[in-house]
Amino acid sequence: MTERRRPRAPIVLALLAAVLLASALLYALLPAPRQATGPRDAAALAIPNHPTSFLAFVALEKGYFAAHGLDVTQTEYPSGKRALEEGLLAGKADIAWANEVPVAFSGFERTDFRILASTLSANNANRIIARRDAGIEKPEDLRGKRIATQKGSAVHFFLHLFLLEHGLKEKDVKLSFLKAEELPAALANGKIDAFSMREPFISQARYQLGPNAVLFQAPGLYEQMDVMLISTTALERKPEIATKALQAMLDAETFVTAHPQETLAITAKFLKVEPASIEGILSNFKARIALSQSLLVLLESEARWAIRSGMESRTAVPDYLTLFHTESLSKLRPEAVTIIR
Repeated sequence: MTERRRPRAPIVLALLAAVLLASALLYALLPAPRQATGPRDAAALAIPNHPTSFLAFVALEKGYFAAHGLDVTQTEYPSGKRALEEGLLAGKADIAWANEVPVAFSGFERTDFRILASTLSANNANRIIARRDAGIEKPEDLRGKRIATQKGSAVHFFLHLFLLEHGLKEKDVKLSFLKAEELPAALANGKIDAFSMREPFISQARYQLGPNAVLFQAPGLYEQMDVMLISTTALERKPEIATKALQAMLDAETFVTAHPQETLAITAKFLKVEPASIEGILSNFKARIALSQSLLVLLESEARWAIRSGMESRTAVPDYLTLFHTESLSKLRPEAVTIIR
């Protein structure tokens, strides 16, 4: 009987390489996302320039807004608070993204916006960076020190919780408020001893301080959410804008789940930072387009903090339920809408 010869390893490897090459070429030749055939609408976007905007970055980069019939222009802001206040509420944008804290503050005096969805949750997005030569080595050393942050924002709320976690209150530090982009320079030149913020400003400060930088983080201390908002003017003028924008974000959610490394590269490109500087942070984010009861509870909790701290003169928590627009997401992903009315 003649013995059957096994295929030689080089031949197998060559065939495998050919298959992989063919697959890569086929992927490269695939068409861009198909453009919607129905009526097209225009929308101006206000996007925070930080990692929590990664779903919006992906939707822009991959053409998902255009694919669903939405022609967008975007303006980037140093923070979600600024995107909300200087973009959406100033009438310069139709849709904006922000953390839930500035949304809670805006709800005290504004009703001309609606919450379309939360886009992610994260429990380790914020950091406190301090100067070692200010005598700061551990969190308790922050007592009596000059600490700055952005007022009425997620990083302010994080600072409040971080101080409490270590037996301190805001009155135990010399608290001041600056714009996000002003914080790294203020720390580098010694005007402040520490600040509470997120990327890319933390990395900017670390680069300037070098070994003099001390970094504090607190995973699990604060489960924050990013929120997608629309102006009532845009919603009343063209309700389809909300649906199209949400469809684009749902596509982005699907993409980031399947392509984490490309998502990292896209986010780093928008932020103009090295991917390695945000990789650990991005992996902590949970992308999910939803409207949950937990968001409503979080808004009400932060409103009570604003009242107790004296940042808000009103004594009643706003009826945030009236600010939720559930119709659009209910059509696209009904199981994600768990608001109790």
